[in-house]
Amino acid sequence: MTTSALTPRWSTPDLHAAVKDHYDGLIDLYEDLWGEHIHHGYWAEGEPDPGRHAAQVRLVEELIAFGPVPEGARVLDAGCGIGASAVHLAEHLGCTVDGITLSAEQVTRAGAKAAAANVADRTVFRLVDALHTDYPDDTFDVVWALESCEIMPDKTAFLAECRRVLKPGGILLVATWCARDDRLAPNEDRLLQRIYRDFVISHVLPLDHYAALAAELGLTDVRTADWSPRVWDTWKLSTDIVKPVVRDPSVIWKLVRAKGMDIFRFLNSVPLMKQAYERGVMRYGVLRATKPN
Repeated sequence: MTTSALTPRWSTPDLHAAVKDHYDGLIDLYEDLWGEHIHHGYWAEGEPDPGRHAAQVRLVEELIAFGPVPEGARVLDAGCGIGASAVHLAEHLGCTVDGITLSAEQVTRAGAKAAAANVADRTVFRLVDALHTDYPDDTFDVVWALESCEIMPDKTAFLAECRRVLKPGGILLVATWCARDDRLAPNEDRLLQRIYRDFVISHVLPLDHYAALAAELGLTDVRTADWSPRVWDTWKLSTDIVKPVVRDPSVIWKLVRAKGMDIFRFLNSVPLMKQAYERGVMRYGVLRATKPN
């Protein structure tokens, strides 16, 4: 059966199993290569290059401003990774943050980072499926989804769950990988499918599709922005980071012994993402919306 890059690659159980295996197995390698903020960086136009790690923090700050996220807000970090965003929100805005993920290793690492930053009293990290949480209705001031929406196999169900747990007047903030549009050529479709396989994500949608879904779910004040030009240097730099690993057979085989053969897909995913941005197939979009009072 032929599948489209705009539809889920896996069944939900298979995807969940793959996500757990991927992030539990490669968590230390991700952090070694990308740092604690395992997401894109943001390079402001006309400003000096602050460096990759500062650019990743800048992306968090830009997303906070795009909301904006109120000081002292109660936040659900849906797809929290190793907790960098949650720690930042707690440390700099005094937020109380619940981080949820499918990876037990991420929960452990995030808790340790929160403790090291002295914000363990304002953060909690749990193993929870973001499509089916156990939070009561109207719990959070903000739902924060930084590069997790692409993993979700059912985008409508995810956004509906975000809406459910938001308080009236609460803000949904999403930053996600996007497809350029829904008119992909066959070779563009194949490129995205390879990225899905190697990064273990479900699928991406064009940014305007997310805006339409949010509006259909009754969210208001829906705003979007395309940050692709501001973030795509991430992949130029990331390609340089993995080159020494790829070029050293002893390092490769050490990683294979420790992580298994999936390490080849992991390393191959970086040049694929660079190619997808260069060809304009992959985009990076942000969305904010409000739950009506």
